[in-house]
Amino acid sequence: MTILPSSSVFVLATLLLPQETQSPLLLRPGDALRIQVQDEPSWSGDFEITQDGSVLLRPLGLVSVAGRPFDEVRQQLLQAYQRELIHGAVSIIPLVRIAVLGEVQRPGLLPVDPTLSLADVVAAAGGITPLGDRNKVRLVRDGRAITARLDPESDTRSLTLRSGDQIFVSRRSWWAQNAPVIIGALGSVTAAVIASILVR
Repeated sequence: MTILPSSSVFVLATLLLPQETQSPLLLRPGDALRIQVQDEPSWSGDFEITQDGSVLLRPLGLVSVAGRPFDEVRQQLLQAYQRELIHGAVSIIPLVRIAVLGEVQRPGLLPVDPTLSLADVVAAAGGITPLGDRNKVRLVRDGRAITARLDPESDTRSLTLRSGDQIFVSRRSWWAQNAPVIIGALGSVTAAVIASILVR
């Protein structure tokens, strides 16, 4: 059987949370598997993991996946599909459930490919509102948080998202929101004072 080349999907980056070592991706109830089977559209789609930790897949039936390393789950599923297929390619992508909150256009729970960056996930939530601060985005996991920036140079691009993560986009400070107006007003006042002195 031929498998679609998708190393970027299955190679997980090292997580940079403080004092945390790399650990395998574990799926939880509410997460999902995105499966594409060549020439088998009825077998393809996004399949949610139920509360008992299993997922119902065609033609495999119920498969227990929650709490197991994703690489192990993926290998089991590929072997199972191989027994069902004469030929064809299979792609399996985990979708972890992430809460995106704060100053985003569409806050809520999103099914997310864990290889996406924080900026990609915020964009999937509609992007930052005009009041949002791109330099104060927090990723919260198990009660611990790191603050990130949404720019290409940020080292948080190598973060690996996990089920249950929460992303909070903070609101810009009052000064940051009003600085252009205040600076403009001060500039106008200063210009008026200088003009009045020169006229005298």
